[in-house]
Amino acid sequence: LPSADELIALGVDRERGAVVRNGVDDIPDSVAVGDRDTRADAPTLAVLSRLVPHKQIEDAIDVVAALRHAAPALRLDVIGGGWWDDNLREHARSRGVADSVIFHGHVSETRKHEILSRSWIHVLPSRKEGWGLAVVEAAQHGVPTVGYRHSRGLTDSVVDGVTGVLVGDEWLSRDSDVDELTDAVRTLLDDGDLRRQLGEKARLRTREFSWTWCARAVESVLSERMHGRAVSGLVAGRPEAGRR
Repeated sequence: LPSADELIALGVDRERGAVVRNGVDDIPDSVAVGDRDTRADAPTLAVLSRLVPHKQIEDAIDVVAALRHAAPALRLDVIGGGWWDDNLREHARSRGVADSVIFHGHVSETRKHEILSRSWIHVLPSRKEGWGLAVVEAAQHGVPTVGYRHSRGLTDSVVDGVTGVLVGDEWLSRDSDVDELTDAVRTLLDDGDLRRQLGEKARLRTREFSWTWCARAVESVLSERMHGRAVSGLVAGRPEAGRR
């Protein structure tokens, strides 16, 4: 797992590392779970992220600029706030797509899920991710994620080719990254069957992520440690019946 590998690279013994995956909050009861009926009529991308430089939301804006000639109705919903907001707005203006990029800022949990339920594809072009909770939140609505393989954390939260698509190589240039990101988004926009297939598999995988199980797993790791027994590797989650 990426975070564990990074700790090992810093000198932590592999046998001392236990990994417990995040949980995810339930979709608010007032929000319709994403499906064909909730999707926006126009092709709609979403980015759920803090607005800071290393999240590279400029790349998602560049995707819109590259694809808008073929899909004039294409829009991008940017969900989240941060000190890089003005720079991103200026980037959208400079690329001529300010009218296609909607900056929602900080929103309530309800509003966040409403926007995700309308989305076709979640784009997460971050240079660095430890996990990618936004991936799982989008997946709750059957929305697949497209992101960068070299962000490391997304290689755990996205099963490439199954629940989403990972592109790019850390040795390639940023322009090459954006080109690959654009190609992956274009493919999913054009192929509705593939997009829905990835989204439904992503939705199924969200059953593995529960705060209840996360807490129990952490408790078990600490309990074993108190008794002098080390736990290493992934402490896997279990599906819970009845979760939305």
